[in-house]
Amino acid sequence: MKVLTSLILLFCVLNVAYPQHFTNYTNTDIFQAIAIDSAGNKWFGTNGGVLKFDGTTWTKYTTADGLIQNQVTNIIIDNKGVIWCGTNGGVSKFDGTKWNTLLNNNLIANFGITGVAIDKQGNAWFGTMQERGLAKYDGVKWNTYTEDSGLVENNIKSVIVDNNGVKWIGTTNGVSKFDGKKWTTYNKESGMIGNRINIVVVDKENNIWFGTNNGVSEFDGTNWTGYTAENGLANDRVTAIAIDKKENKWFGTYTGEISKFDGINWTTFKPETTSINGKILTIAIDNKGNEWFGTNDGTIMYDGTRWIKYKPVDSLVYNNIKGIAIDKNGNKWFGTDNGVSMFDGTKWINYSTVNGLTDNQIWAIATDAQNNIWVGTMKGGALKFDGTKWTNYSTVDGLAYSYVRALAIDKKGNKWFCTWGKGVSKFDGTKWTNYSTANGLIGNEVIAVSIDKNGNKWFGTLSGVSMLDSTGWKRYTTENGLTNNRVTSIVVDSLGNKWFGTFFNGISKFDGKIWTTYSTANGLPDNHIQTMAIDKTGNLWVGTTNGLSKFDGKNWVNYTTANGLANNCINTIMIDAKGNKWLGTAGGVSRLR
Repeated sequence: MKVLTSLILLFCVLNVAYPQHFTNYTNTDIFQAIAIDSAGNKWFGTNGGVLKFDGTTWTKYTTADGLIQNQVTNIIIDNKGVIWCGTNGGVSKFDGTKWNTLLNNNLIANFGITGVAIDKQGNAWFGTMQERGLAKYDGVKWNTYTEDSGLVENNIKSVIVDNNGVKWIGTTNGVSKFDGKKWTTYNKESGMIGNRINIVVVDKENNIWFGTNNGVSEFDGTNWTGYTAENGLANDRVTAIAIDKKENKWFGTYTGEISKFDGINWTTFKPETTSINGKILTIAIDNKGNEWFGTNDGTIMYDGTRWIKYKPVDSLVYNNIKGIAIDKNGNKWFGTDNGVSMFDGTKWINYSTVNGLTDNQIWAIATDAQNNIWVGTMKGGALKFDGTKWTNYSTVDGLAYSYVRALAIDKKGNKWFCTWGKGVSKFDGTKWTNYSTANGLIGNEVIAVSIDKNGNKWFGTLSGVSMLDSTGWKRYTTENGLTNNRVTSIVVDSLGNKWFGTFFNGISKFDGKIWTTYSTANGLPDNHIQTMAIDKTGNLWVGTTNGLSKFDGKNWVNYTTANGLANNCINTIMIDAKGNKWLGTAGGVSRLR
């Protein structure tokens, strides 16, 4: 009887040192793809880039290094050792030195890749979702295949090439077999156990194995055999399959359970034994016969006796960044959709509901004169962190509403909390004062706040802009010159000009008298403005849903993932004392020097 043991190894990732303007910091907890090269190096496609593990050192590659997109869904290695990576934004190749991106095909450019296969002739085959179908690339020319060509369904989940060079395409509505000329469709009517295919693999006898939401189907070219929980499969929702040198089949499931099938007997491994948390996304087997399982929470290696877990440590807690603050010590604080991360330049410390937060979904973050960290959440109100303890402020204390979208701190130390639906709350450390449309605020859905050098507070809402000064409230809408009433961001420059970013109509600049509009017609990459900041030299930095823009008053310069940005959706910008731009994106943090 074998004794099964489980180990957890936390690892640090080495960021490759290339000469570049961007440095990316991403969470890589989700291991979505695994490939193993001839030297035994493991290559992992994650939610935050590609990781290479040589058995000792972990190395990360992101868009800053040349990868087209950091959400890597597929990895395959061709017979020349080139690494092919399918991402949510296209395909990149890595020859060990340089990354190259395949950009010249409308099918895969900017669309998610769900399957990658290389045939014996060196042709690359790419499956996509979003009704885009299948693409073939021979190194020069592209061919596209869709339902019009004979493909059973344009939404593809898996692509393989069998021992005879035949292509098998698993889709959300059955399987297509393509021999280069003829298309053949297989589905439940043909004998398959289910039509929604998650994974396709081939064994050395050229039998094709399909993992579906209803179990496993094996096809020998003539006959179909189905396997379900009734036969010994751990769970019918099979998300990953691999075959070892002894022809044992390994099945990973949605529930995190693993089944091994030797052709006669089934062995099941439960999460309590394996330490797997969440579903199995991928499986690979190395040249020593160890099984590697990619999960939502790191990767697990099984050597036949021990289950060893590898999970990144010292990393960002989550990749969707909503707010950034910098404290007096230069530490960067990031509010995310799954907690707060603090980065001191070397180490990361993460905070969640486990260690003091009332809600992990953070919308706003700021620091006060005492170096306390203030946080606005989606459901848990506001919090203060004094370096030791988190203190919560809720509607019971006087906060207008528990959903805080933005916050700012004035020179007197008053905290201004913008809520979604109940207006603005001011907190002086003792007393709460609430403002709403009943008091003069133009709208109760408040998204942005900025304080000018005179102490006036400017609030961006879904109904326009409100300004609060010593005399009361003033309001500005499209009737005054604002380009759109849905205002997402506000900054004030050194000359006192107010800049208003809007949802769909670009930016409005207001000098106190004249309104000026800037849009894609002027050079912006997108009219949906998420955030803005102004550096020491007066440049305006704009985060949009389609990249970053710098405006020096005359010219616009745009940056995207093609330049090294972690993700094109920029949610927040903060500039440190050295002039570095810290960009919170939907795909991690980018620092621009």
